[in-house]
Amino acid sequence: MNIVRAPLRITLGGGGTDLPGWYKENGGFLISAAINKYIYLTGSRRDFDKKLWLSYSQVEICDEIDEIKHEIFKKVLKKYDLKNGIEIHSISEVSGGSGLGSSGTFTVGLLHLLNVMFKRDMTKKELAEEAAYIEMIELKRHCGKQDQYIATYGGIIALHINNEGDVVVKNLDLDTNTFITLKNNLQIYHTGVSRNANIILKDQNIKLKKKQQTPTAGMMRIQEIGYEAQKCLISGDLESFGKSLNEHWNVKKSISKKMSSKIIDDLYEYAISCGALGGKVMGAGGGGYFMFYVPAKNHLSFRKKMLENGFKEMHWQFDFKGTCNILTD
Repeated sequence: MNIVRAPLRITLGGGGTDLPGWYKENGGFLISAAINKYIYLTGSRRDFDKKLWLSYSQVEICDEIDEIKHEIFKKVLKKYDLKNGIEIHSISEVSGGSGLGSSGTFTVGLLHLLNVMFKRDMTKKELAEEAAYIEMIELKRHCGKQDQYIATYGGIIALHINNEGDVVVKNLDLDTNTFITLKNNLQIYHTGVSRNANIILKDQNIKLKKKQQTPTAGMMRIQEIGYEAQKCLISGDLESFGKSLNEHWNVKKSISKKMSSKIIDDLYEYAISCGALGGKVMGAGGGGYFMFYVPAKNHLSFRKKMLENGFKEMHWQFDFKGTCNILTD
């Protein structure tokens, strides 16, 4: 049996600039951080039959790859020479539709698992690019490259994307005090709403390709905020970083009406009134998890007020390993 894991992520700046509808014209830049919430995959060969046993939120038992209903399983398994059966189980610590990059993380983890089982070598960049290609090109999903790269590399990284879609990864080396303060002041809560990211990102991609004025201006400002956030993090100016999240969220909402809702807007306004400097919904928007920046002096009162109103905090840490092996046979 083989067990691997791949981390989910939070976005600290520039989210959405990894979409091809944007970077093909403007390049892309964003800051992403892996967290210790994982998708685990276990895999074992079935040497005595040719059945394909797949377990995720559902269970599939198939005789042929073409019978598989799960799109990513089907696409990935076709890339490997399966002479006998195989059994793969996937377990996520966070439910789908979370905004934490679960689809890209799953694809990375599955490729990594099968590379281990079939003794294939891939560099980190090759793994991230293969996962992105499967989702963006083969499955024609309206997603970018952030999730695949951060799940592969881990850590806190800046992604520089040129017009051709080539990605350069640079670690954000924060000093110890900044790192600890950032972790302590970022608080993550579930909105109580799940959403389909592909629908929201499709709407955003279409508007960008048509070069509609409001979405284009909004994305330009979001990319600028990404660079500003990087400067704030490196210099240790975390209060300005926290405030930048507020502007980011307001600009993000202007790009598509699907980004938010009355429920999400009410939660955001409540969190600001409780002492957060800023925040934003993770991922495409529309639901999932909210990340807030809360100064230390407001921690106790903020957590108390959020809990009193039924919002449960997610406890987390940064992950610096990226996708990795837990057990190999």
